[in-house]
Amino acid sequence: MKTTRLLLALMLLWTVMACKNETADPIDDTAKRAMKENNGLIGKWKLTEYLADPGDGSGTYREVTADVAHTIEFKENGEFIETKGQGQSSVPLFNAYKVLDDKRVELIPIDKTAPSHIWFYSDLSASKLTLGYGCIEACSGKYIAVE
Repeated sequence: MKTTRLLLALMLLWTVMACKNETADPIDDTAKRAMKENNGLIGKWKLTEYLADPGDGSGTYREVTADVAHTIEFKENGEFIETKGQGQSSVPLFNAYKVLDDKRVELIPIDKTAPSHIWFYSDLSASKLTLGYGCIEACSGKYIAVE
């Protein structure tokens, strides 16, 4: 009888340990692990770190806070979508893009009288991307692929 109870207890324990928590967030630390893989630039990207240099070369990458958090999306049809953080203007400036070469992408403004803007990209993989925003001083952002 003790053996039967022991086996039942072990089976119950094994069953409980084998179950997944379906309500848990599958990725707790999105800054360290990509949630998805993109195809080149095409896909949705979330900013995880940003660099803002005062012009003297002393700038370093900083973790993103809610006020500067944003996502960008390069769609296959050339559409560009940017969702900005709470500390930024919610007015979108660009709605289209064109890849110029293997290092540059041109953002096309919604206001067709405004000039386009060139971003530089590097460290491109299916799960990460670094974008240089074309500032006079150094400024860039590190992104991960998201759904």
